[in-house]
Amino acid sequence: MEKIKKTYRFLLLLFPAVLYFSYFPVIALGKDATMNFELSIPLIWLVLFDIIALILMSLRKKLVLFVQKWIYLLFPVFASLSILWSSNVLRGVLTAGIMWALYIAVFAIVALKDEVMNADFGRKMLKVFLGASVVVCAWCFIQCVLDIVGVPRECSLLCQGCVSVMFGFPHPNGFAIEPQFMGNLLLAPAIITGWLALRLRPRVKCYAALFFIFVATLFLTFSRGAIYAFGVGLVFLTVFVLVKNGWGKMWKRVGVVCGLVILSFALTLNVQGVLAELGPTNDTYRSAVVKVLNHLSLGIIDLREKVSEAPVDVDTPVAVASTEVVVSGEVVEVGDDEDSTKEDAVFDGYVVESTEKRKMMTDHALAVWRSGFKNVMFGVGLGGAGRAMQEAGLIDNANEIVQNQYASILLEMGFMGIILLVVLLVLIIKLVIKTPINSLLFTLFVAYGVSLFFFAGLPNALHIYLMPAIIYVMLENKDRYDTIKVIKNK
Repeated sequence: MEKIKKTYRFLLLLFPAVLYFSYFPVIALGKDATMNFELSIPLIWLVLFDIIALILMSLRKKLVLFVQKWIYLLFPVFASLSILWSSNVLRGVLTAGIMWALYIAVFAIVALKDEVMNADFGRKMLKVFLGASVVVCAWCFIQCVLDIVGVPRECSLLCQGCVSVMFGFPHPNGFAIEPQFMGNLLLAPAIITGWLALRLRPRVKCYAALFFIFVATLFLTFSRGAIYAFGVGLVFLTVFVLVKNGWGKMWKRVGVVCGLVILSFALTLNVQGVLAELGPTNDTYRSAVVKVLNHLSLGIIDLREKVSEAPVDVDTPVAVASTEVVVSGEVVEVGDDEDSTKEDAVFDGYVVESTEKRKMMTDHALAVWRSGFKNVMFGVGLGGAGRAMQEAGLIDNANEIVQNQYASILLEMGFMGIILLVVLLVLIIKLVIKTPINSLLFTLFVAYGVSLFFFAGLPNALHIYLMPAIIYVMLENKDRYDTIKVIKNK
């Protein structure tokens, strides 16, 4: 029993650090027409943790509680049953397997909290989580430097769309498959340290400094989905705190937190400008800064220089050499050898295609969902979204996914799936509202909820479903972490 408990505690302690390695390293097991078969460190951790947790719950006679909470299981049960009418059974089975593994892990973390947790272990988990987050943030900045000095992608682990040639400056993906997942991983540490920085307790400066680091790295990923999600979550948290505690008591603390966000964005803007100036493209400090503003604002803020075409005199012969141009019969040098090796970046600002692709995939999913009564009520079956859209002639490859988790659930599980999901969320909200850290958990729910509008799937997003439970066991102690009571007592 004691060995099982120690193993459980070790895996639980390891989890916050394991999360960041969601894609590197990865074990490739092949692929078919609809998906890649891969094993990541978080998936391996999840399987091992569930095995140990099931053994421990069995010894502690907690498994019966899992069945007694049947109302929480309606959504995964229906999702599993929908495999029966899915056009992609294998993908459905694998998705259901991950879903049930997540359910078991979350249930075990909450059910066994009093069995294996104490305040010291919670503090240790928090230290590991924040320490691992700082290390990964440092790696993200190192990735940018490596790209600027010409280190190949295979060594820097940058994704294909992350290198300088895309925007003129690199945007890191850490050990995740894409920057959007790296940015999403940083939501939890940023929100936690921001929440802790609002407390009137010692070590506020430490939490504020960590908050600054995490937010700056989040901006550096250049992921609009993660940045928007963080912004909405921060607004939710500040409004929650101000309404609960009053403007008079909290305006300074809220002002400091918001000021740190502005400073972190300013720092990142400068870093991206410097990276562009030193990078392999023709971009300058200014062009990088205006690109960032243009892209993050969806094209609303446009400070780019307008290019006007000068009239061409067809009677004047013009000959072009590699480093010189003949204008009106006179030879003029154009740049030096170093500048001539530089190239233009692929994008000069807001990438409209990125937004339009997401909107198009959502529209395709809704079109297939509306195509018949069976689809409207019960969906096309778990894992069947890509193949259903392909069979409808809307996409060419069945391996494409709906870039919107909500639209994906609607397409695969229909109206019944959405109803059961809402029931599950209401039950979770009723539990969370009773906890002393409800402001933190609700903020995280809001941020993750917004981010799910930008992608779909489970393997690269296990943290979304596991982090709330982990945070609950790390920070639930009422005497140490109840922000509202601390402030009122002051």
